[in-house]
Amino acid sequence: MIHNLEAEQSAIAAVLLDNDCLETFTRLKPSHFYAPAHRMIYEAICYLATKNIAVDLVTLSERLKATGKLEAVGGNEYLANLMDMIPSTVNFRHYIDILRKDETLRRLDRAAASITKSLTNPDEKQKHFMEDAHAALQYAERLIFDISKENERQELTKLSNELPTVLNNFDLVAHDPSALRGIKTGYTVLDSITNGLQKGLIIIGARPSVGKTSFALNIVLNAALKEKAKVAVFSLEMDKVQLANRAICSVAKVSLSHALHGELTPEEWSRLWDANAKLQNADIYLDTTSSITATEIVRKCMRLKRERGLDLVMIDYLGLMGAPATGSRNESRQEQVAANSRMMKMMAMDLGVPVILLSQLNRGVESRANKSDSEPMLSDLRESGAIEQDADIVMFIHKPKTETQSEQNVHSRDYEAKIIVAKNRSGPTPYFKLQFIGELTTFMNPEDVSKVNGVASVPLPATKVKENLPDIVPLQDASDVNDVF
Repeated sequence: MIHNLEAEQSAIAAVLLDNDCLETFTRLKPSHFYAPAHRMIYEAICYLATKNIAVDLVTLSERLKATGKLEAVGGNEYLANLMDMIPSTVNFRHYIDILRKDETLRRLDRAAASITKSLTNPDEKQKHFMEDAHAALQYAERLIFDISKENERQELTKLSNELPTVLNNFDLVAHDPSALRGIKTGYTVLDSITNGLQKGLIIIGARPSVGKTSFALNIVLNAALKEKAKVAVFSLEMDKVQLANRAICSVAKVSLSHALHGELTPEEWSRLWDANAKLQNADIYLDTTSSITATEIVRKCMRLKRERGLDLVMIDYLGLMGAPATGSRNESRQEQVAANSRMMKMMAMDLGVPVILLSQLNRGVESRANKSDSEPMLSDLRESGAIEQDADIVMFIHKPKTETQSEQNVHSRDYEAKIIVAKNRSGPTPYFKLQFIGELTTFMNPEDVSKVNGVASVPLPATKVKENLPDIVPLQDASDVNDVF
């Protein structure tokens, strides 16, 4: 096994020479020491540190004698010899780095052995690996990912260490309100609520055919084209051509239906080519692997972050993600969804990016007869309360019911959407209005579809669009509107 006995001895010697090394030394684990004797010495030193007892040859020897381990580590003679290992503690952190590197390599070696054993001599839980290569791959990826995550764990720090950063941030914002702004979504009110998308898990929930994918894709396009953000898009229900169809038609503001039926005008073709030129330079990366797992998404995002950079992730959608490789085949769907949701939250925090995760709502939102309860609520998130718990922001797209059957038949794809911010960890929870233009598969700010000097700011289908839509309205003051589903 990979190890460096001299580095282990030198690290222990540094602590005996200078107790100022204790804080860093005690952050290690017994597994960082390959030699059993060094693990015993490490545990004895940690015990003395917890009791606020100075660590030297005498106290260390007494502790080892009290636990019956002094002879096992080589006696007082071995402890005394350790003191002669190094002349000073100047290279102490280098010794610690060596121990951490070797421990990681040993864990990788054990993981590799476990993977090999699962394929050549599997136990009862692993026998299905022989028939399911995908499950075997998930198992291997999880082992490697766990090692990576362990190396990135942070230690406890005093609150006072963070206060200068916090005060500096407040000062920056006082002089420049946009200093700490996250990624702009292109939606005026939403950006004012969130101060741009910050790192964390952002849930967009709605019933089918309300526009979850369109809304999320619009945010992606606005971020990539206007903010030059690098974005990863994972779609589990559309292929790459379908996503590209939507993207280019949305940017060009042309009808997707007309484009697919060859009914574009010369002017629309011109806008389409302009959109193509913009998207050619956009850093948007697509993955349409069906039933992709959370582990695979994390792995691909980590690689993209490392190789090309990553600012935003969109996943469509949570309910279609494959079950994580936990080694248990008896997990309920709720437990699987909870595990996937948690992994997406961890990825957002570890990579420091916003993760937009789409989610279906339960049918309960359809069956509520009480008009005041017809709007989506946090409890409507399908299959797991863990989604609500993990999310930093939860938004619902609410499509009000039309008044009459005739109104449902005329321009039924266009509607005034109510975006309900049901949870916002760092701000208010209001609602606001956007206009959905079905032919363009696009949500738009009210001001972007209003008449300016008698001319529409963008070409729209022949649909009467309401003007002067209200600004932010607190959720508790919202008027009651029935859901269409």
